[in-house]
Amino acid sequence: MSFKVLDLFSGAGGMAEGFLQAGFVIPYASDISEQAKETYTNRHKQLGHDINFFQGDINELKISENLNNFLGNDINNIDVVTGGPPCQGFSLAGRRDENDTRNKLIHSYIEVLETVKPKYFVMENVLGILSSELSIFDGLADTYQNEKLTTILEKEFKHIGYSHVVRKVMDASQYGVPQKRMRVIFLGTRDDVYPKLKHPEPTLDYLNSAQSAIEDLESIDIGKKVLQYNKSATSSYQLDSRQGRTPNIDGKTIEATSLHNHEASRHTAIVTERFKILKPGENIRNMLGRLSSEKAKKLATKKNNCKKIIAEQPSPTVLTLPDDLVHYKKNRIMTVREMARLQSFDDSFEFLGKRTTGGSRRKIETPQYTLVGNAVPPLLAKAIGNEIMACLVKSKSIDTKNSEVASKELLDEV
Repeated sequence: MSFKVLDLFSGAGGMAEGFLQAGFVIPYASDISEQAKETYTNRHKQLGHDINFFQGDINELKISENLNNFLGNDINNIDVVTGGPPCQGFSLAGRRDENDTRNKLIHSYIEVLETVKPKYFVMENVLGILSSELSIFDGLADTYQNEKLTTILEKEFKHIGYSHVVRKVMDASQYGVPQKRMRVIFLGTRDDVYPKLKHPEPTLDYLNSAQSAIEDLESIDIGKKVLQYNKSATSSYQLDSRQGRTPNIDGKTIEATSLHNHEASRHTAIVTERFKILKPGENIRNMLGRLSSEKAKKLATKKNNCKKIIAEQPSPTVLTLPDDLVHYKKNRIMTVREMARLQSFDDSFEFLGKRTTGGSRRKIETPQYTLVGNAVPPLLAKAIGNEIMACLVKSKSIDTKNSEVASKELLDEV
């Protein structure tokens, strides 16, 4: 029994990894980033799965002709739509910009839902969406003025046939991800579909620590690239990462025989000294505040929020820039592979494109660090996928029973 997913704002494929692990097929995905497409399609090819990828603006994809061409005969045969519309344009009251073009992305997401009409949908977003207000928003149901975004969404979802939409702040660390990552997850059920979705319960009684996730990768010199494992796995999490969690077309996971994306950045002596002085859990701003004025002046930097990981705890939220987190033991920032581990990607998952990109190029390129940082953690996505899969199987059973009853009644009438 194959249930189909349309993966919008797919990024590199974190949501897809989790849904593949939950038993779904994902024949359709879309993202505006060329590097996201390259990474996503490469992973699907590696797993032996077919993928039809629309690289471009969702405002173009939503156009009826484009969407029909993209989905073909599956236009009304999609079971689940997933996606996390970027909401950088939805800022807090007093700092809003209703002219930000990114505000249209969530509108387009809703329009795609209205056309495709999946049984269920998932929308993931940052915590800021809960307090965001818009001075003006032209929706499908109404034009809203000075309304909370969550209120707008509730009315818009109801208008297109999804009255049952539940939202919850989910902490990825409660679902096996070695990272304290809080995200708002909306789960919607089409009005004529049963059972209705609810959020999954935490999957573990314990939290995976940063050290338990990446300790076997720490032996790498600054400025060097490592292509082979040089240390044995020291935890079940590391072993799972090496052996793989995501099944291929034959139902088998892919074991990593070499390392991808494991290259350590070069640091100046000042940067290394700064990282060495940092205490676990401390950021640079607080560190500078406890130093003498002379020492603080010497080590001053614009990157004051950079924080050192605490080995025994889940990592802080993995972000999109390489210098946000410092290794708990080594005086360096994290490699792309280490960040991917903290996100719960398999080691066989390779991130393509440039490792880093600076300046104006960031507007048109998505470097590996950003692909990792923007992703939905696969193990969190898997927990959500498992919940939806259970509902779909039960829904299919209900439909079958109803069909059998209807057939029997028809025969009795004859």
